[in-house]
Amino acid sequence: MRAVPAVCFLATVGLTAAPAAADTFGGFSGVDRPYLVNQDKVCEPLPVTSGAAAGAPRCEKVGADVVAKLSIKSPIVQRGPKATFTASASGRTLTVARIAGGQVGSTVVTWSTTDPIGRIVEVYASQYGDRVAVAYTTRRLGREVTDVIAFELGRTTATAGDDPATVSADVSAKPSTTTSTPTDATDAAPKDPAVAKAVAAARKAPKKKQLAAWNAVLAADPAHSEALYQVAALQLGAKKQADALATLGRLAASTRADAIEWLVEARFDKSFASLRGVPAFREKVGLDRKAATPYERLMGFGGQWEQTGTACDKPEVRLTATRDRVVRIRVRTKCNGVGYDLPFKGTWRLDGDQVILTLPTKGKQVTAEDQAPCQFQSAGDEDALHCTLGGDLEFVVLPTRR
Repeated sequence: MRAVPAVCFLATVGLTAAPAAADTFGGFSGVDRPYLVNQDKVCEPLPVTSGAAAGAPRCEKVGADVVAKLSIKSPIVQRGPKATFTASASGRTLTVARIAGGQVGSTVVTWSTTDPIGRIVEVYASQYGDRVAVAYTTRRLGREVTDVIAFELGRTTATAGDDPATVSADVSAKPSTTTSTPTDATDAAPKDPAVAKAVAAARKAPKKKQLAAWNAVLAADPAHSEALYQVAALQLGAKKQADALATLGRLAASTRADAIEWLVEARFDKSFASLRGVPAFREKVGLDRKAATPYERLMGFGGQWEQTGTACDKPEVRLTATRDRVVRIRVRTKCNGVGYDLPFKGTWRLDGDQVILTLPTKGKQVTAEDQAPCQFQSAGDEDALHCTLGGDLEFVVLPTRR
C-alpha cells in the first residue's frame, strides 16, 4: 500500500471580527465547535456562562478546503413537536429556552446585541443539542438584514428529582456524579445460568411480551444493565416518561462495569430520541459531561471518528466502533488521478488508555502483526485518536458529532 503521511487536522481557525451582513446559516461543524454562515464564513459560537452570553462572534471568511475540513453537518431546524429549543426577542435582548413536554421551559441563554432585533427567523440545534443558532432580523443602514448568532451551551446540570422543564444549561457545571465509572473487574455482572436463560428468553420475546420478559430478568438480577436499558426503552415507548427516567437513573447509579456501555448506547438509540432535549435524560446518560473512562472516550459520541482527507497529502478516514467490539475503517486517498479505497474490518479492545485494533487478513491466522495501537490525544477540549496501521499508514481521527 502506498505510503501516506500522517497529518492531523485539528480544526482551529484563526478568527477575527467581521461585520454583520444578510446571512444564512450553513450548519455546525461535525468535528469541532465552529459554525458556517453563508458558504464561506466560519464563526465561533459564543460560550454560555451561568445562562448568559456576551459580545459578538468571531468570524473569518475561509476557502472551500477549510470548510471541507470542518465537516459541516446539516442543523436540526427547531419546529413542530420535536423541537427542543425556541427563541424570543425583546428590544436588543435575545432569549433561547428549552422546550419540554411541548411547553417552553427553562432559559438556557440570554444575549444582548447592539441593534434592536426585529423578529426571529429560525432556530437551529446541533445533533447533540450542545450548540444552538438563531437567525434574526435587524435594521442596519436603513434596511432589514438577517444576522446569525450561535451559542455553545456547555453541560447541563440536573439531579434525579429535577423537573426537566426547570433545569438550565451552565458551562461551569461539574461532571455528573450519578454515573459510575467502575474499574474493578469484580463489578461485572454475575454469571448466573438462570439469569442467562432469562436474558436469552427476553431477547427472543415477541413485542407484546418484552416488558414482562425483561422485568423477569430484573427480578432475578435487579442490577442487570441490559435489562434496565431495555425496560427504560419499553417504558418510554408506552408513554411512561417518568418511569423510563427513573429506570435510567437506576442504570446510571449502577456499579456494574457494563452500565456505562448501555448508558452510552441510550444517547443515540432512536428509542430515546424524544428525550434528547430533556436535561434529566442528558444528565443520566452523561451526554453533556466530560468522558470519565476510556470506553466513554472512544464511544461517547457514538463511536464514529473521521479524518478529512486532502489530495496528495493525507487520506480520508472513517472509523466506526460499535458496542459489540467490532471496528470498521474506510481509507480513501487520491493523487494525480490515482486513488485507493481500502476497507478494513476487525475488532477493538481497551488496554489501559489505549485502543487496540485487530484487523485480520482474510483466510489467515491472526498474529501480533494484525494488531494496531491507537492512543488518545488532546485536540482542544476534546479527544483525537492516533492510530498506526503498520509502517505505511497512520492517521489521527476526530469524533464525528451525529
